[in-house]
Amino acid sequence: MSESKQVPIAPQAALNEYAALNEFQRNRNLLLAQQVHELSATVDVLCAELAETRAALEAELNKDGA
Repeated sequence: MSESKQVPIAPQAALNEYAALNEFQRNRNLLLAQQVHELSATVDVLCAELAETRAALEAELNKDGA
């Protein structure tokens, strides 16, 4: 196995890289949170539509069976 070599890094360069990575992760997390929010709203709407459709179907079936 080869030994890993460490390259001296200027503290400011490391700080800049860390800040850029931190900003990327923060933006990514915000975008994912937004998508979760939007998809949750979509699921809520679809669940309401499904409940209405089921109720209408049951009413129709009960009307035909009576």
